[in-house]
Amino acid sequence: MWFAVDGVLRGQIWMSMKDILAKLVAGATLSEAETQQAFEHLISAQAEPVQVGAFLALLAMREPTVDELAGAAQVMRRYVVPIEAPPEVIDTCGTGGTGSRIFNVSTAAALVAAACGVPVAKHGNRAVTSRSGSADVLRVLGVHVEASPGIQKKCLEQVGICFAFAQQHHPAMRNVAHARKVLGLATIFNLMGPLINPAGARRQLAGVPRPALTEKILTALMRLGAKRAMVVCGQDPAEGFLCELSIGGPTQISLFDGKDVRGFALVPEDVGLATAKSDALRIDSPAASAGLIREILAGQAGPARDIVLLNAGAALWVAGKAQSIRDGIKMAAEAIASHQAQNTLANLVRISHS
Repeated sequence: MWFAVDGVLRGQIWMSMKDILAKLVAGATLSEAETQQAFEHLISAQAEPVQVGAFLALLAMREPTVDELAGAAQVMRRYVVPIEAPPEVIDTCGTGGTGSRIFNVSTAAALVAAACGVPVAKHGNRAVTSRSGSADVLRVLGVHVEASPGIQKKCLEQVGICFAFAQQHHPAMRNVAHARKVLGLATIFNLMGPLINPAGARRQLAGVPRPALTEKILTALMRLGAKRAMVVCGQDPAEGFLCELSIGGPTQISLFDGKDVRGFALVPEDVGLATAKSDALRIDSPAASAGLIREILAGQAGPARDIVLLNAGAALWVAGKAQSIRDGIKMAAEAIASHQAQNTLANLVRISHS
């Protein structure tokens, strides 16, 4: 039997949710097309609640394959509430899942990158395992995180950055929300953030919770049409793995420059920064994270500023604005010193409420 879902997946043999579950129970992985079918069942509420829970639990027993990640992301992208954005827009979204006590580094880096003239659609959500999610800290900083897609477009046009609150842009997720909550497990949805940016970003700096995932998420991004991407997992002696480049230890990096793929480890000294302890980076609330970000944007030197410079430098490389992370760090430092990054936040707050 042949099928099409809204004109998509033509020529594939339809599988029921029972067939998909039987394949997973047998220990097999799903093809990209089979995963798309499974997610159509889930997202369109065709699957029974018990089937949703079983599917997510079975996948959670192992790491998803590239086929499964790409297939899931394609369906999620079809149901997204989009943001109109320029083709060169970037994102600095991480997957989370590390239980980090570190402040919102990728959010601060996004603001600094935008201050350097790079359009940023920062995809994010409330905290799940960390002390502060990007939505949490931006709200404390005064940003209207529930702004409409029209206002988000205006923010991009006038400020160079907008915040894409995940729960607003992926309404179909409500069909799996209960199962995810009841399971209480990290599922494939926890890896989706960098793969389903609402602005269609094809240039991304993505953080993942385990070094082995850097190559896998990068491959999925490339499968989905990435033009340039860097996937990172930092290490810190006190914090363990981080979903960003680390100043406390080495960072495992997998990158795609538009032609070639490379994988390597980077330490702060490689780009002119000093290795530092994470004590000065820890926060216990969104308010504490916001306070630290304000200090960084005001020019306060120290490890917190350094980790933002490092990640902003990587974002500027992803955008093609900088030839290297080291060059990007210099640009980021200038944006902070000139107060342009501080002004970017102030303008984002103002325009997001317009």
